[in-house]
Amino acid sequence: MPGSLETPRVSMSWFFSNSSISGEKVSKGRPRRCSSAAPVSWSAKASVRSKRLATRSRLTCRSSSRLGASIAPVTIGRTYYSSGLRLRPRFRCLRRIAETLPEYVALDLETTGLDPARDRVIEIGAVAFTPGRITSTLEQLVDPGRAVPDMVLRLTGIRQEELRGAASPEIALGRLADFVRGRQPVGHGARLDVEFLEAAGLWDPSQQILDTLDIARILLPGAASHSLPLLSTEMGFNQPRPHRALDDADATRQLLLRLREEAVALDEGLKESMLALVAPYGWPVARFFADALTAPSPNPEPPAAVGVEAVRRGRSAGVPPDDPAAVAALLGPEGPLAGLLPAYEHRESQMQMLLAVAQIQSRGGTLVVEAGTGTGKSLAYLVPSIARSVRHHERVVVSTNTHTLQEQLMGKDLPGLREWLPWDFKAVLLKGRSNYVSLRRWRRYLVEPCNDAEELMFKLKVLMWLHTTESGDRSELRLYGKEEVLWNRIASDPLDCVGIHCTKEDCYVHRARAEAETADLVVINHSLLLADAEVGGGLLPEHDHLVIDEAHHLEEAATRGLRQEVDGPGLLALLDRLAGGLLPDLERQPQLGGSSDAFAGAAPQAVSAADRVRELFRLADAWVAARLGESERREESLRITPALREDEDWHHILVVGENAVTALAALDVNLRKAVGGVREWLGGEEPDQGVRELEMIRGRLEAATGLLDQAFLRPDSNRVYWFSQVSRAENLLLRAAPVNVGSLLRERVYAERRSTVFTSATLAVGGTFDYFRSRVGLGPEIEEMILPSHFDFYHQALVCLPTDLPPPEHDSFDVAVEELIAAVARRVGGRTLVLFTSHRQLRDVHSALKQRVDLDEVLILGQGVDGQRRQLLKTFEEADRPLLLGTSSFWEGIDIPGERLSCVIMVRLPFPVPTDPVYAARAEQVRDPFSQLALPQAALRLKQGFGRLIRRSTDRGAVVILDNRILGRDYGKAFLDILPPASRYVGPGSAVAARVGAWLEGV
Repeated sequence: MPGSLETPRVSMSWFFSNSSISGEKVSKGRPRRCSSAAPVSWSAKASVRSKRLATRSRLTCRSSSRLGASIAPVTIGRTYYSSGLRLRPRFRCLRRIAETLPEYVALDLETTGLDPARDRVIEIGAVAFTPGRITSTLEQLVDPGRAVPDMVLRLTGIRQEELRGAASPEIALGRLADFVRGRQPVGHGARLDVEFLEAAGLWDPSQQILDTLDIARILLPGAASHSLPLLSTEMGFNQPRPHRALDDADATRQLLLRLREEAVALDEGLKESMLALVAPYGWPVARFFADALTAPSPNPEPPAAVGVEAVRRGRSAGVPPDDPAAVAALLGPEGPLAGLLPAYEHRESQMQMLLAVAQIQSRGGTLVVEAGTGTGKSLAYLVPSIARSVRHHERVVVSTNTHTLQEQLMGKDLPGLREWLPWDFKAVLLKGRSNYVSLRRWRRYLVEPCNDAEELMFKLKVLMWLHTTESGDRSELRLYGKEEVLWNRIASDPLDCVGIHCTKEDCYVHRARAEAETADLVVINHSLLLADAEVGGGLLPEHDHLVIDEAHHLEEAATRGLRQEVDGPGLLALLDRLAGGLLPDLERQPQLGGSSDAFAGAAPQAVSAADRVRELFRLADAWVAARLGESERREESLRITPALREDEDWHHILVVGENAVTALAALDVNLRKAVGGVREWLGGEEPDQGVRELEMIRGRLEAATGLLDQAFLRPDSNRVYWFSQVSRAENLLLRAAPVNVGSLLRERVYAERRSTVFTSATLAVGGTFDYFRSRVGLGPEIEEMILPSHFDFYHQALVCLPTDLPPPEHDSFDVAVEELIAAVARRVGGRTLVLFTSHRQLRDVHSALKQRVDLDEVLILGQGVDGQRRQLLKTFEEADRPLLLGTSSFWEGIDIPGERLSCVIMVRLPFPVPTDPVYAARAEQVRDPFSQLALPQAALRLKQGFGRLIRRSTDRGAVVILDNRILGRDYGKAFLDILPPASRYVGPGSAVAARVGAWLEGV
């Protein structure tokens, strides 16, 4: 716990005053040999690899990308860390900590599964050590008292007969507890091990484990993976028997020592910054860094010469052709790319799309293209866009919905084109403001005390990152869990922007936008596109042409981007901050100009407004709970309909809501006066931190007041308002979103463009774009194109439609689903993705499947049960026989080619939830909600789900649709028609598994 060591917990401002750091390049020395009792020799390859990993942790002058301008590392630390920081007395104290460090013990458990409540330990391993030697080891097989799943036996290499007669769990874990006692426990991804020990009652809750996974994420942010086997390979030491407890424990020991070497060899200025950060705390991670950062550094190697790559390569191949046909020929079989692209394959549909894009950009207009999977649509719009921009100086913006596609464009497609095209170009990635760190906010946050070890590790991670980053983009950090929330403390915020006082060379947002202003092609996402439209421009550079990829998400992205919300606790926290500290502190400052009266009046107004807001959300919570009733759903929503506005209890809420709005508006008047008075007194100088915070709070209160006023007093006919009840009364949210976004998109996004191209693999329903055009505000004057997929679906894909399953609303449906999933998973050896439309149904089926003994060899993974999307997909790709159960986010955006994913099972037709507030409001505005909204949405979703299966021309797989409405209802034809022309099986469900297995075997 903090303060448990000799070092007291003190204000961080003492450590970070009067400091600076230069931007010069620093160099690290050769990694030293591990000084353990069983050192591992450094091969030349291992040494070079470790140096490469270490280099990621030091300040270098690099070019940001071959696609954009070079950006020299910013001198970011002039006011908050320094190699000249006065820490020598503190160093002596930290060295005393290092000298009294306890002995370490690396531990690992092998178990029958991942659930401590049901699964059992089958092996324990532990290695006690100091930085200099191994002092003791413990290895023990454990009899779980039950059969171990074959998958676990294969993974570990343990035989079932070895476990019979081994020590009981109580005895074995008791030995481990005795072995750990008095030593500092270490693990890699150790949370699960601790949970098993807690379940056995053998873990002291006050005992804190040192997790090498956390340390690796801090010191090696650029590693391809932070898994123990891959880090072992990267760091150059062996792990002879992965998934054996003692070997994994020893690998953890070696990793900790190598990580210590990485920390020892850091730049001295960075080490002093990190030392100042960890000094007040006694958590294991703080003690580790206190030890490593005060150890003598190895002799540095002479710095290597570092070159800065030019923005453009300066090729003199002339300019791109002006004729669209000549541009299209670049991807043709006789074109220059045919001989340069690896594994070039001529695709007629790609050529057609490229020509159409080039023509629409030449003459102007709007083009909608559905390009089936395998078309190669990204190159089909990138090549003509780059040619147009370079030749005519007409900038092109490409907007995507997902980060995955952005990464593909920036990391693969555009770098490839830079190599292959006979002319040069500049492309940059531009993100929304909140994706970039604010150095002003970081400096303020850095000096605040850490509430727990997680927050300390986040700050260490950011310190390391800021020492090397050129972009300030959060995606480089790879945030996990709570770090996502902590990022909001340091993210760039428009309300904290100091405008003319900004030191623009130190502002990552300004630098990113400046780069975009000089680019030929700018890649953004739909959220930024919509944000720019909402504020009337200014966030994006001027551009002539727009390409919208993943266009089927445009309406959803616009709705999400234009949504507003306010929650009671959050609003009260702002008001309490004003009344409880900020306003009284500012009022005591002598230099307030003529605003002292405004400050004095605002404090009691904040208290009054808080009382009214508290009463409003108390009444609203009771009103919502009474109408929603009890439910096990995690989140419930109640739309404020015209009928509910006539409810007698609503009128009472309305009165209280009006009082809250009035109180907040009166407070805003005084806050404006107070801030204005200070600004006038300053005469253009930058205000201090307190005034800046006041301005931020005032801006957020203004937005919240506007939403409350609109929702309760002046509802907009084109907006829908609803309450969302998350975890009952603690988190009642008031939300609002536009009902029709088409007019906004048409007026603010498309109108000013010379050309706009919409493309996706799923846009047309029934062979037309009528549904898409109606949702995004397009008229009939557009040009349309539907291109077939490049794949031979008839020979690559089988669609199975069982005829005898009960209907989805029947009580026995879940049992039938479980049986069929189990049969398919057994037959094909996992390798299956099951798509649900309900979290509840997923959890129920997941629980039933986990209890089946006939699936012991299959690794069953459930979204929200065994992890979240990114983690589950990684496990799915690495496991031998995986079965993955997912909901909405798994229906698209997954690319797992080859045999790894051989079967996709869709449990129900993916109709939208009829009670969703936005959908319900839109349904009221059309004549036939089912055929005009629900059916086309579900059909497109089904096609997206099918698209998870066949990703390459060599793939082969099966899709199973368990919802018999696709065969028994009139509207089923719409679903069958939208699917690609695959082979089909229609028959009893009992034969599905055999048919799928035979299909995959080529029978």
